[in-house]
Amino acid sequence: MNTNLVFGQYYDSDSWLHRLDPRTKITAIFIILASLFLLRKVASLAIALAFVLVLILSSKIPLAKFLASLRAMSVIIFLTVFFQVLFNRGSTAIHTFDFTLTWLNLTFSIALLVLYFLGGRVFRKYRFLQFLALFFLVFFLQAIIPSPLVITKYSITVYKDSLTTSLVVVARILSLIFVSSLLTLTTKPADLNRGLELLLKPLKYIGIKVSVFSMMISITLRFIPTLFLEAQKILKAQASRGVDFKEGKLQQKVTQIVSLLLPMFIISLRKAYDLADTMEVRGYVPGADRTSINLLRFRFIDFVVLLAALGILSGLIALNVMKYAI
Repeated sequence: MNTNLVFGQYYDSDSWLHRLDPRTKITAIFIILASLFLLRKVASLAIALAFVLVLILSSKIPLAKFLASLRAMSVIIFLTVFFQVLFNRGSTAIHTFDFTLTWLNLTFSIALLVLYFLGGRVFRKYRFLQFLALFFLVFFLQAIIPSPLVITKYSITVYKDSLTTSLVVVARILSLIFVSSLLTLTTKPADLNRGLELLLKPLKYIGIKVSVFSMMISITLRFIPTLFLEAQKILKAQASRGVDFKEGKLQQKVTQIVSLLLPMFIISLRKAYDLADTMEVRGYVPGADRTSINLLRFRFIDFVVLLAALGILSGLIALNVMKYAI
């Protein structure tokens, strides 16, 4: 499946992470996710991120697969850093940047912005990187281009606390995304479903339909990349008919979005009916006890991984209780 969406995909590779019991991976990764929220220092989160990168390298999955998962979060990461630096104040100022907005650099900035939007038809790749370059260039022009026609002068002060907070947030987001992607990329959807069902089995005794819940999660993970691929096909089909989702007035854009959502809604319903018929033909009964041809068994490595994950979480909790800054 050729899609840039990483979440929900499985990458076949013969690594020790792929051979782990799915119950071990689910439990250990949730423990790691909880541990990440106990870290508050940049150095601690940098070590955690390095640990996650070691896990990624040991999984024998190309690093580009994980980096592709950052595309959807790149805007959020950028806005988080920008607003932290702009509005978060502290006691220690690192540097103050003075800017002068003049009619000359304002004209240059507007011209660059127009070129950015017009160049979208030619330079379609790396649009976010192009926007970042334009963003910093606009401020750079206000700092170097002199002109007597001054509109206003202003300054931006960067504080140590704001940079520290930004680094903490970015390191934590990167670690969370990489760890979550590691689970879906190294675990088959069927194994993930089976592992969730066995882990949540005790909830069955209080009236929760665990098998239905785990099946819903498995189907969701399975069809996220499928529907994403269908959306790409519809976009290409609409583009071949002359539809441009980046151009036109607001009313035209709303009509174009409807032309995308309506086929997606029909395709989703069709796939849901087909899946329901297939499950019924194969004798699937919600809530019924089922056996599996592949039995899940804990091995020595599974116990080692679980003990290591629990040891990390217990150590971090103990350090927090003892008021150590981590």
